[in-house]
Amino acid sequence: MITANKDDNFVSVVTVINRFTVESLSRLSGIQNELDKNFSDYEMILVVQKSQQNVLSYRMEQILKDIPCVRYLQLSSDVNSDVIWSAGTENAIGDFIICFDLCNDPVSLIKESVELCRKGNDVVVGTTRQKHSLAYQIIRPLSGWLLNLIDYHLPKDATTFRCLSRRALNSVLDTGKFYQQFFMQIQKSGYGQAELQYTSLNNTDKRTVASAVKSTLRLMVFNSTAPLRIMSLLGLTGSSLACLFSLYSIILNLFKNDVVEGWTSTVFIISLLASMQFVILSFIAEYLNRILVEQANANGYSIIFEKNSQVMINLDRINVLEQSTSQTDNLVQTGRDR
Repeated sequence: MITANKDDNFVSVVTVINRFTVESLSRLSGIQNELDKNFSDYEMILVVQKSQQNVLSYRMEQILKDIPCVRYLQLSSDVNSDVIWSAGTENAIGDFIICFDLCNDPVSLIKESVELCRKGNDVVVGTTRQKHSLAYQIIRPLSGWLLNLIDYHLPKDATTFRCLSRRALNSVLDTGKFYQQFFMQIQKSGYGQAELQYTSLNNTDKRTVASAVKSTLRLMVFNSTAPLRIMSLLGLTGSSLACLFSLYSIILNLFKNDVVEGWTSTVFIISLLASMQFVILSFIAEYLNRILVEQANANGYSIIFEKNSQVMINLDRINVLEQSTSQTDNLVQTGRDR
């Protein structure tokens, strides 16, 4: 029988393992204790990259023997962060789904985020103070302006921590393209969002210009046609400049005899237009690559196997409620109180 002092919603905590650290794996028992203290039904989903399979095989077997409600998903290859997070959330069955960083996120966020989400915020975004290089701080406004063009708005210093209601996650999964930019698809789901500030357990990596440029380009290319429109406008601008220069050369030839003048400006304009052409071609190549990937209909990830905990929370526990409705408010209409 489900006890009255625990939340009767099913909570899924998804975490990914990209590299092996003893400290991060030791925190799994702390997460389980926090879940068991506050929730009647829960699960922990561990998604492991291919490169970590051999390193973690023995330890994962021990974790499955000692810690209840653990699901271990082993991917067949190493994938980027968006794909691995989407793999975990797609296989989650909870009413509330939490993306949790083992290395940086405190366990207290689990209860706080679920309570905040239940109040009507279908998406809870975690934020923490992060380090930025000077060059990154300079180009950050430009990056923000570009992302605004594709309707991508996130709180400043947002992390990978998310708490999603089931209906918000279903909306993301129904798009069919969440593997490309998982966190952007969450932001564009249309449901209400809230910010949850916290202090990271460890110093996060400093954000650099290179990472910012790479992330911005990837977000724009895979999630909007705005860059293609911008490049088209740039090509139109280049063509207009070329026409103006041709007109300038004709007028110059009419009024001056020594046409040798202007050689420097001619070389400059030709170089500028050639640069524009190469930029445009590079963006076209990116979009062609995107079309080819989508036409292939390939899955974003592949799971080799799934293993579950060998111990249960309570062998005598029956998953039924004493009452047909819950005593706690759940404004996101998730769980058993509908």
